Amino acid sequence: MALRILSEVYAALMLMTDGFTCAGHVRILGLNLFPAHPPIGRLRHPYGGGPFAKLAMPRLPNEPGLYLWDVDGSIVYVGQTRAPLSKRLGSNGYATISTYNTLAREPGKTNGGQQTNCRINALANAALAEGKRIAIWYRVTATEVAASEEARWMSTFGAAEWNRRTERLH
Repeated sequence: MALRILSEVYAALMLMTDGFTCAGHVRILGLNLFPAHPPIGRLRHPYGGGPFAKLAMPRLPNEPGLYLWDVDGSIVYVGQTRAPLSKRLGSNGYATISTYNTLAREPGKTNGGQQTNCRINALANAALAEGKRIAIWYRVTATEVAASEEARWMSTFGAAEWNRRTERLH
């Protein structure tokens, strides 16, 4: 029975990652990290409290594309970037959360942190703290089709557990 379930999980993963390359596993450089106090007069956005992880991402291409977060064989997040995958998932993206990333936008200004980076990093922190393993899959795409490719993946497989923007399904 357990072997059949494992086989079904593996088959589902292979279907969802068809056309993607597994970059490898995320390495942990730190867990359960909290950001420094915000500057006087600044507030945190809803996902800015942590705890966060400091992550070392596997080697990714310097090209745009789609990426999948795989936690113990289940795709939990799908995203796209028009920037290089290495930057989106690297130290200026999901891998490291700075105090600035946690700050809310000030009224009338365009400054503010990265809510998605904080939210996904905190979810990764929780999974890794539970002893789970995270792998990153990617598929290089042309800049102009990254968003439509993400929408196509979601319309085929549904929104992954960590995705919250289900409007992309339509």
